[in-house]
Amino acid sequence: MSQNTNGPFQLTRRRVIGSGAAAVTLLVHELALAFKPPGIRTPGARPPAPDTPTQPHAPPGAPNWSGGLGKARFRIDGLAKVTGQKIYARDFRANDMPGWPQVERMAMILRATQPGLVFTGLDLARLQDAQALPLLTLTQAPLPGFAWPQRDLASLNLQLPFSTAGADGIKQLLVPVGSAPQFYGQPVAILVFADNNAYRRAKRALQFEPGVVKTGAAPPPPPTPPAKAYAPVNYLTRYEAAGIAPFSQVQVGCASDPFQPDSASQPYNTTAKALRGRIDATLQSASPALLQLGGTYTTQVLDPMFMEPEAGLAWLDRAGDGTLSLVLGTQATNGDAGDSLAMFGGTGCPIHVKTVALHSCYPGGGFGGRDVSTFPALLAVTAALADGPVRIAQDRYEQFQGGLKQLASRITQRIAVGAKSGRFIAFGSQQVLPAGGQNNYSQFVAMLAAYCGLSGYDIRQAYVDAIAQPSTGVVAGSMRGFGGPQASFAVETLVDEVAVALQRDPIELREINALQQFDRTITGAPLTQAMTLREICRRARAHPLWREREAVKARKAREGVRYGVGFALANQAYGTGKDGVMAEVAMDAAGRLTVRTNCVDMGNGSATTLAISTAAWLGHNAHDVVMGDVGSFNALDLNNTPGGSWSDPRWTASFSMSSSACLTAFHQVHVTEQASRVLFEAGLLPAAAAIWGVPLAQLQGRTRWEAGRLVVPGLAPLPLPALAAKVHEGRLTAAAMVHGLYEGAWVSATYAVPVGAPLLLPIDGLSLRPAGQSTWTPVLRQDVMPPSPEAALYGRSLYAPSGVLVAVEIGPRSFEPRVVAVELMLDAGKVLQRDLLVGQAQGGVAMGIGYALLEDLPLEAGGAGDGRWNLDRYQVALSSDVPLGRLGITTLQSDEPTAKGIAEAVLCPIAPAIGNAIAHATGKRFRALPITAADIGRALG
Repeated sequence: MSQNTNGPFQLTRRRVIGSGAAAVTLLVHELALAFKPPGIRTPGARPPAPDTPTQPHAPPGAPNWSGGLGKARFRIDGLAKVTGQKIYARDFRANDMPGWPQVERMAMILRATQPGLVFTGLDLARLQDAQALPLLTLTQAPLPGFAWPQRDLASLNLQLPFSTAGADGIKQLLVPVGSAPQFYGQPVAILVFADNNAYRRAKRALQFEPGVVKTGAAPPPPPTPPAKAYAPVNYLTRYEAAGIAPFSQVQVGCASDPFQPDSASQPYNTTAKALRGRIDATLQSASPALLQLGGTYTTQVLDPMFMEPEAGLAWLDRAGDGTLSLVLGTQATNGDAGDSLAMFGGTGCPIHVKTVALHSCYPGGGFGGRDVSTFPALLAVTAALADGPVRIAQDRYEQFQGGLKQLASRITQRIAVGAKSGRFIAFGSQQVLPAGGQNNYSQFVAMLAAYCGLSGYDIRQAYVDAIAQPSTGVVAGSMRGFGGPQASFAVETLVDEVAVALQRDPIELREINALQQFDRTITGAPLTQAMTLREICRRARAHPLWREREAVKARKAREGVRYGVGFALANQAYGTGKDGVMAEVAMDAAGRLTVRTNCVDMGNGSATTLAISTAAWLGHNAHDVVMGDVGSFNALDLNNTPGGSWSDPRWTASFSMSSSACLTAFHQVHVTEQASRVLFEAGLLPAAAAIWGVPLAQLQGRTRWEAGRLVVPGLAPLPLPALAAKVHEGRLTAAAMVHGLYEGAWVSATYAVPVGAPLLLPIDGLSLRPAGQSTWTPVLRQDVMPPSPEAALYGRSLYAPSGVLVAVEIGPRSFEPRVVAVELMLDAGKVLQRDLLVGQAQGGVAMGIGYALLEDLPLEAGGAGDGRWNLDRYQVALSSDVPLGRLGITTLQSDEPTAKGIAEAVLCPIAPAIGNAIAHATGKRFRALPITAADIGRALG
């Protein structure tokens, strides 16, 4: 899995690694069992020969998980998880890692709790009494008068990733002494202890104790005020009316900023400003033919609450080959490995890292909470300065204090509606999403919130502004919906208010205004796929939960219980709009299939989904799956150098990216299927022709798989093992590696494979490995069909429409809202494995209930940054909060050949539907989350 720095792994959407790191290499490995039955590869080891079966991320040997072609009986990783095998980063110790020193250090991160005060030093006197003095203390700058060994990071000339930059643009991993922290919970020091016993004594002595982190007076105001927004700020304007040329960023070919004069790059700023004036005039019109409504809607900060707090193990082999090994649960293998590699690549850095080996574990959930976290950087720098392997394992208090949070939101919006027709005429929205004290994709979260600003409605005169606003709060980022849930709550609550004002059925009103195929989004992107929003509305209106809601409400009222049913719609996008994904499918001489991918399974079933994706072309589910590997894919010999061109057969617009819960079903399945197809066309089919003694061309398009055997009329069926043996005997293609790029459509090209006619494939990169060889041969693409130039302005182009009915009951004295029924309607496209889809949907419902009713976390003072938050204070949805007995999930029938990413699509409508149900039950409208019993009690007097 070796990769040199000229490879594309470093050229991610985060940043380009500088030339200072040009002599190092990078490794990314899946982490197998530490206690290994025969055939399990040790962590970090490559197989001894190319014909040796590669080993899985989840260990083999379990009862047969496969349920037939393209189906699973249970998850491929299920047995390992439920039997407690070592698959999470928290499970591993240095003595589990072959070749590592056996003595392991433990480290503790000390964090700031008062960002308004200058950090002046540490008081570690308690550690003397506890007999737990640190071997080493790491700080940003030397601590004057500090009595114990210390190292400062300033002398290392570290090249910190962009995610460590505050609103002032200054990158900080640790707070320098004499400076005020950028945010609550920012690390000020890292203490390294001899062993776990010393660490535990130290933790008992220091945790929750005031005065350990010493502070001084508030600093003077900076000469240059910090930025008011993480750039870029998002301004979207769309206008269509008779006699005026349609206006949107797609239709005019560029973005616009109505608050700036025209420029060469943005020639339509004054046009956008003028059109917004017309929209505002409509929104403020006194015409009796229009209804205008508006208000401000707010959502709170959330913690991702994944299964385990962040943990990791690391070691820098100074005496050997300069390898920095990291054991991490992460959803960003490419980013974390690349950032760690680049961090020590600056001129004059005394830490020499030649190789980074990232051992990728299951992250125990993700939801964006492990995307550009600073935890890997803290672990890497600690290992670089410690005298051996070092482990950091946060407890839940520490995870609350330092882990990424969801951005809060404050959305002020107004809508104009035809009083008789119910048609949405004009809309304006200003979205402010308070983020944390350092940037973590926050501007892109705001960008997606802007794209979701109209929900699923066709409003042809609209503008949406969205900014990610810096704060002193714990770092917030790209998790739990990436901006979609915030926008959805605001819009769907407002739409219900309109329905009440017009005395219209809320679902009927949505159906009238729902987007249809060939309509355009707020960016002006055309909706080319079939849109099912109106069908969802029709289904919801016909459902007994909706039809009988007034009768049930009246019956419950006689019992003293307030009852209501609410609905919300969502047209949530999946993917990022420019998605680079990759997969490898390999076959050994016995026919054992292995899928390799850069994505990680965050609990959404990616490993299982990819394992069943080989079936259509190869007649068998994959036996093994290797997750979280980005390094191996340098064998594609692709680059995504800024300014490159599709005319260069080695260039792509996006090489690799972080995993997310919505990318598997459409994106990663596609490249797995394409790799399987190439392996079939260039390996299995020529082998079949040789066995049958017929020309290859005679078999094209005539074969099919039946019960694991390749079948052609009039010829003896061939089982996969026999074909595999022939492939290896004839040194035909035994492994195919592909790269795909989706931007409005899959980039396609022609590839001259070694045997047979050239293949026209919806991929932009291909590399092949013949049987018996360890090296890959890139196949340069020809006649490439790049994305449409307009696609770069779409923002998003793939959607998974959804809608949900929610019933709530409110107790007569407690005013406690309780969800008693949920009916989810979802356009998931082709359903690959229903069990996984239902599980993911149920998880989304549970998260939505927590979002709407339970979870609440102050962003700044009194929030998680004080280090005293845990599950005794932070309420998440439990099984008793989710109506598992009345949770219906309906997937719409679909003729689409591909699946859709449904993660955020499920989550987005839940909270507004609950709010709308409470409004139906109480007659009172709530515009802020969470909606608590106290809120309801106050509203009802």
